[in-house]
Amino acid sequence: MIPADKSFGFDDTGIKRIVLDSRQDITDGLFVPIIGERSDGHDFIDMAISHGAIAVLSSRPVAEYLSKYPDVRFYQVENTVTALQQIGYMERLKFHGTVIGVTGSVGKTTTRSMIASALASQLKVFETAGNANSQVGVPITMFNMARSGADAAVIELGMSNPGEMTRIANTACVDIAVITNIGIAHIEQLKTQENILKEKLHILDGMPENGDLYVNGEDPLLKQLTLEKIHDMDVILGKSVSLHFYTSADFPLKLRVHGNHMLQNASAAMHVADKLGLDLHKAAGALEQFTGLKGRGETFVTKAGVTVIDDAYNASPVSMKAGLDVLADLKGSRKIAVLADMLELGPKSEQYHFEVGEYLGQLPVDVIYLYGPLAKHIQNGVEHYLDEVELKKKASGEMDIEASVPHPVIECFSDLDTLRSLLKDSAKSGDVILFKGSNSMGLTKIVADFRNEV
Repeated sequence: MIPADKSFGFDDTGIKRIVLDSRQDITDGLFVPIIGERSDGHDFIDMAISHGAIAVLSSRPVAEYLSKYPDVRFYQVENTVTALQQIGYMERLKFHGTVIGVTGSVGKTTTRSMIASALASQLKVFETAGNANSQVGVPITMFNMARSGADAAVIELGMSNPGEMTRIANTACVDIAVITNIGIAHIEQLKTQENILKEKLHILDGMPENGDLYVNGEDPLLKQLTLEKIHDMDVILGKSVSLHFYTSADFPLKLRVHGNHMLQNASAAMHVADKLGLDLHKAAGALEQFTGLKGRGETFVTKAGVTVIDDAYNASPVSMKAGLDVLADLKGSRKIAVLADMLELGPKSEQYHFEVGEYLGQLPVDVIYLYGPLAKHIQNGVEHYLDEVELKKKASGEMDIEASVPHPVIECFSDLDTLRSLLKDSAKSGDVILFKGSNSMGLTKIVADFRNEV
């Protein structure tokens, strides 16, 4: 655990918020300047104070600031991120409710929200705000959690590089951990899925003795876990945790969100509710009212009768296949997949897109619109799969030698505005449209067009 090191004399008296962006309102707040690749937050300390900061961390000498701003508390530290994590740990010690930590390659935000919904049917619940799941986001979450007065907190923990999970886990010190799956998100940095699994398991590092770990029993890697295997990966050596598995079939829920992956997420929520001794009928009722999160599988219908599956916030091969399953299962006159590049997948990116295409080729999708240089490989996968099917049917005599297997309409785009205009002009009542791609590809802009028509 991170020691409650008060060597830099931090005092949170009067501080109501912790802020990293000097442009924000920092009234009665602590400003933490972060040194990034392109800018150094220390250059904006004056701006932060003008916006209300009453305390500042600094890895630069503070003597000049002390004379310039005698009413502001300055804390000179070696590293502002490390100091922020120490503050986060000290704030975590002030919270006496149950802390549930959620991590995984995909689905952690939706799972976090589902767990919070289930618990909120009977408890006061604090939840990670937005995407504050990083080395700097988690300490701020701890600060806000300590002031929430909640009975339970559901915290999201994310990582992209080796060592990150250990640092934030030792800040959050979760009582219950949930791991949704082990995919290939961030494989560019971590190289293998086994490395990703090990990194995710470090969510246990700050957990007290005899905590609980819930893992997705339908995930190929997670379902093989034992406590011995966890120890073999040099995780929580000498410490015992209770290992539990959950599956989509554990609870007979009728959800408003679609897909087996959503049933898995809901099952995790029900297991946590059960662990806390809650009324499972009430927890299930709350989950059955869950409508999904913007950009993460939420479905809505426009006034023109177009059904939109908004899954455009992020993408990996696992989540893209899950989104395509949802599209295939919904009823509609035309099923349209709008897919953009999946990023940060490393040297096998083209292969992963091709494999998604092969998977898509098996599904009843009428129109496929692809955006981005990598997404073009999805087309190759679709056509390869259907060509193989055609060859096999002709070889077996199942299909006439001159016949052909029907192909969906496929069109590739290098310009987002062109795709945007096409969809605006061509979408019609009865269509079901899935939007899926990495966030930076900008499909959310097209989704926003359809939201304006709701």
